[in-house]
Parts: sequence; structure tokens; C-alpha cells
Amino acid sequence: MSNKNLLNKGTISQRQMRVQELLRSAINEILQRGETQDGVLDDNPITITYVDVSPDLKNAKFLFIPMNNTNIRDFIEGFNLAKKRIRKKIAERIKLKFVPEISFHYDDSIKDIEKIEKIFASKKVFKDINK
Repeated sequence: MSNKNLLNKGTISQRQMRVQELLRSAINEILQRGETQDGVLDDNPITITYVDVSPDLKNAKFLFIPMNNTNIRDFIEGFNLAKKRIRKKIAERIKLKFVPEISFHYDDSIKDIEKIEKIFASKKVFKDINK
């Protein structure tokens, strides 16, 4: 996962980790049940790969990968249109003093993984391994 746009630059507290897992669980349930009322989000399987929470717990960034890799902009637009509803659903599921402001971003770390796999599959690496 690329670390370039994360809210946390250093170590994170136990509280942040706990809130990250609560948010991840809540958003996965909302998406699985089709509660966003957005056709793109409700009709396509989406994996939330990571949730990043700011140290003050006021902002949360969700990284996602759609399973069928259609147009990423459609998913981002769908998340932005359903953001208010998703926050409300999160507030119904978890008890926090403040429900964080949420944002959704495509997780491009899959591209890095594919690049590494291509390198390992290359003939040059294969020759080096089998010397």
C-alpha cells in the first residue's frame, strides 16, 4: 500500500486502530447490505482494503478496490454522492463522540503488486533464481 496520501505519517495509537477496525466493519456491512442507495456501489462487490483515521479521530480515509475493475471514477462519484448516507449509517452502527468526516480513494497498491509479479515472472529473474 502506498503511504503517500495517508493521514497517519508515524505510529498509530490503540484507539486509532480500534476505530479503524470499527469503521471498516461498519462500511463493509453497509456495502454488503446495499444500504448506500447508489446503483454502482450496491450492484458491484467492493473491497475496503484499508481505513486510515487521523490522530484526532475526526477524519477517516477509506481505500477501496472494486472487484470487477470497471470505471474507477464511477465508484468515486458514487461514494461521494452517498457520503452523507454512509456517515449516517456508520453513526447508527458504532458509538463515537464524533463520526469522522469520510473520504474514499482508489487503492492503487494493486498496481505495485502486479508490477512486482511481472518482474518475478520475467526470464531474467528466472535465470538468476535457477543458477
